[in-house]
Amino acid sequence: MKRPYVICHILSSLDGKINGPFMGTESVSMLGAEYGKFRTKMAADAWMYGTTTTKEFINFRKPVLAEECEVPQGDFIADNQAELYYISLDVDGEIGWESGIFSNKGRTPAHVIEVLTESTPTAYKDYLRKRGVSYIIAGEKNLDCKLAMEKLYEYFQIEKVLICGGGVINWSFLQAGMIDELNLFLAPVSDGSSGKASVFTQIPSLSEGKPVEFLLKDMEKIGDGGLRLNYLVKNVEQK
Repeated sequence: MKRPYVICHILSSLDGKINGPFMGTESVSMLGAEYGKFRTKMAADAWMYGTTTTKEFINFRKPVLAEECEVPQGDFIADNQAELYYISLDVDGEIGWESGIFSNKGRTPAHVIEVLTESTPTAYKDYLRKRGVSYIIAGEKNLDCKLAMEKLYEYFQIEKVLICGGGVINWSFLQAGMIDELNLFLAPVSDGSSGKASVFTQIPSLSEGKPVEFLLKDMEKIGDGGLRLNYLVKNVEQK
């Protein structure tokens, strides 16, 4: 199959959390700056995030949908010549985009691609079309990670993707054999909190996943205690 090269690029605490009180510490502030620099250094064509993470980025703005509408079947390509793409998983149609461009402080403006399924409400697809947000259909009810990657490669010529969380999207694509590398920034801090997202999180409604092994490729000490650990996924499906 033809798909992008995929790197999971993530920052976590010593106990594997990717959000929580520890994020406000001085250690994470310093390491976070290096995490951002390295993200830019990797020069990916696209950054991918899960629904919850994207909601946080846009301050939980909700879409206002038309009561009656019709849209053509299949995918919608608003722009396939962008310098950078922001890919958001949103199978239930919950994210309130104002336009097809995602801009955030310190980041290159990126064209938005939503990954939906056949079951995503028609009114939400209409909402995206009106705002110039591209979307692809990957799966009937549940997300088809392989199909999503194939379409991103075919329709947008995306050759390298950074998956930057949250934990559910990280695990879903890892289990599907769609992640080639893990680039883990490990902060020298823990807050002992419970109920927070971890680097890899299995969806409770799905059956238990199979273990995935990694091979350490490189490591680097950052600051007084931070680490960058670069792994290759051992049993990744070949392209």
